[in-house]
Amino acid sequence: MERAYIIVYQSNIEELEATLKSNGIERYIILNNQIASIYIPLAFREEKLNTIEIISWWQRSSPMSSLIQLNEGVEGGDSVSAASGIDFVYNNPYLNITGKRTIIAIIDSGIDYLHPDFITKDGTSKILAIWDQTKEGTPPDGCLFGDMITREDINKAITENDSSLTEDNVGTGTIAAGIASGRGALNSNYSGIAVDSELVVVKLKEYKNRFDNGKRNYQSADFLAAIKFIEDIYNSEDKKKNIVINMTVGKGSVSSVEASFLDTFSYLRDSGVIVVGGAGNEANTDIHYHGVMQSTDIYQDIVIQVGNQINLELYIYVTGPDKVRALLISPSGELSYEIVYAPDNYAYTGRFNLENTSYEMQFVYPWIETGSQKLFMDLYDIKPGVWILRLKPEFIINGIYDVYLPNKNLISESTRFLDPQSTETITSYGVIENVITVGTFNNKTDSIWIGSSKGPVNGWRIKPDIVAPGVDIIAPYINQSYNKATGTGVSSSMVSGVLAILMDYITQQSIFSRRSMYTQVLKTYLMLGATKPETYVFPNIVQGFGILNLKQTLKAISEILE
Repeated sequence: MERAYIIVYQSNIEELEATLKSNGIERYIILNNQIASIYIPLAFREEKLNTIEIISWWQRSSPMSSLIQLNEGVEGGDSVSAASGIDFVYNNPYLNITGKRTIIAIIDSGIDYLHPDFITKDGTSKILAIWDQTKEGTPPDGCLFGDMITREDINKAITENDSSLTEDNVGTGTIAAGIASGRGALNSNYSGIAVDSELVVVKLKEYKNRFDNGKRNYQSADFLAAIKFIEDIYNSEDKKKNIVINMTVGKGSVSSVEASFLDTFSYLRDSGVIVVGGAGNEANTDIHYHGVMQSTDIYQDIVIQVGNQINLELYIYVTGPDKVRALLISPSGELSYEIVYAPDNYAYTGRFNLENTSYEMQFVYPWIETGSQKLFMDLYDIKPGVWILRLKPEFIINGIYDVYLPNKNLISESTRFLDPQSTETITSYGVIENVITVGTFNNKTDSIWIGSSKGPVNGWRIKPDIVAPGVDIIAPYINQSYNKATGTGVSSSMVSGVLAILMDYITQQSIFSRRSMYTQVLKTYLMLGATKPETYVFPNIVQGFGILNLKQTLKAISEILE
């Protein structure tokens, strides 16, 4: 067993590798010239990382979960073509835009590569490469695990009807790829959006039972390794191609962010490289508590109902320079250690004897991603009942704080805050300015989907950027079938396909296309074309700048390019 960490380093790569090895760290992935993922045994004392001079920051890898909810069958579902408005493009004799010269990257549960929707008319695969992180084989260059599967490998498997190269045993990755890029070869009614786009796929390593029996999660260290792999594939291809990275898995929700590990990948800021992510599915899940402290003399108690599960984590954020101390009270009334700021980045451990629940607390100030305090609390073998988080301000100016539980699909259905807040529930990669963050609209009810996470970010910035259809959308599924799915990962897949269409159009219309395809520019095009019902004031923290409208977005681009 091992634990993954993300480190920020200040040295050249050769010095980093030598230093890690001299400190007994043999398993690592150099992600870029600023950060690396390291994988070390559980027995390794993480405080030792504080003594390695070239490591300027380290933190544990965070759990991530799917932003796609699977629904059974196709009955009552909507086709991608109807929901996205792509029929306007394919029925227009004057438009020949199909997503050519664009790669769509899927980081999820893998793909059913034998599904006819991912095979071209000449019998070859749409998929450039697959990295199956779960399979023993030949890892990509610079990586530790998994198997690198090339297009040649896939094409050979297609001719031999060989399904053994890799398997999507969940289905969410296949659905995401099918919405964005599926050709509709098995059933033309269920084709995707950018039918001539190509795919790069990463099947993330699965980890089970972290919080609740049978529930799978992914890890941010492995996810960032996938971002590196996609960069390597992109660099090996013709640089005239564009790429859309579709994030259909998400870390936990946050209320603010100033920096992100994604920001260290410089290629993500290049023209023709677009990052799209689901906003999160947490608006109605009771995983967020928001409060304000008025005085250093008064503590605040936050009530948490805990269901039957194995472990639980709490994340406490404050605003600005504020500092807050904390303790936990168990259902039987035992008090934990009270954690107070100390400049040691040390994890404090203890046990509730009556519940036989152990805990670990860590106070980090300032946290690298927010510049403010972050406080972690991990509870192991937690017992059901009412737990109380007691916060006591040490120093306050703003007094604003937020407390989060893990994503709801990782924990017990009955674990929740008793006084939750639905706002400020955007996933932590979705809050980044250089990501097109997509919420979910329900075409059936002509309203926002109840689970679609809400902004704002940093108290004022609008997120999501737009919303797109994402309820009961029919798409390719495992075992060469179709299924319907719901969630912001469905909506981000739809927008990813639309972006491939838009970039194809811009490329055809303008010889300066590479100058005009930055994430911020494409985001603006989507906002300009979005439908904005008169019932609401736009922008807002629920629907962003409006509802995806491909036809109006194409018109807006054509007017700008004239």
